Amino acid sequence: MSISVSVCIANYRQDQFLQEAIESIKMQTYPCEIHIYNDTEGVGSGEAFNRAIALSNADVVVLLCADDVFNDKHVISDIMACFEHIQEMGHVSRYYHQFVDGDRHPVRAWRGENIAELANNPSGLAFRRTAIQDKKLTNKMFVEAPVLVNDVIKDGWAYSILRYDTVAVRVHKSTARSKSYYAKMWTSSPVEEWAKLGWKTNDFTHLIQVKNYFTTKAVLIEIKNFIRVNIWNVFRIDFIFFSLVALLTPRLLLRILPEIYRASFGKWTTRQVMREK
Repeated sequence: MSISVSVCIANYRQDQFLQEAIESIKMQTYPCEIHIYNDTEGVGSGEAFNRAIALSNADVVVLLCADDVFNDKHVISDIMACFEHIQEMGHVSRYYHQFVDGDRHPVRAWRGENIAELANNPSGLAFRRTAIQDKKLTNKMFVEAPVLVNDVIKDGWAYSILRYDTVAVRVHKSTARSKSYYAKMWTSSPVEEWAKLGWKTNDFTHLIQVKNYFTTKAVLIEIKNFIRVNIWNVFRIDFIFFSLVALLTPRLLLRILPEIYRASFGKWTTRQVMREK
């Protein structure tokens, strides 16, 4: 017996990309509802998704940011096969990659077995409704979805990972990349929050993002927290490199460096992982 599914979209000032996201849903071979929460208040990513989920009564909810797209027409059917075949399945994750707006070539990808790390972006994550009926996404920056995933797994639900890039995540100038947004939503250290989930992240590029869109003081706090959660980071060349770059590079120059990386090394070394036929 088939079960129902809704794709729940959180849209905060991304109207210029929304239709492309909707078209990627409409091309799916498995019938699904679409529910969109248009966030006009700036309630935060986690809360916006909570409100989008509340619009749906489907058995399964799949999250999608308004500026992202599904990569394959079989994504929803693959997700639903996991839920239909295993009654204890509470969460289905996936691989995903980023692309720069205007060029669909991948520039960075997240693929692995760390279920919390794969949830660092909500797009493409799926949940059985009964597994999240008393749970919500948090509004803490960068761990909005990982906290929900962790809560589902702690309750004993099974999970699965679709091992191809089901979603393409768009990199562009957005309202989330502003000092005012960080000032509003930064309520705790992301590095500390990741550690609480058992993920001692080594994504030290986080320091660059914090410097670019928040404060040098926050960079110093995150450097300290990287060391506190894993003392061996002090001996890592990449940790030392990104720490020094974040602290010493002027912000105007630092904001250009990620763009240069994506257009060169990122683009040259990242390939899309396709669905096996």
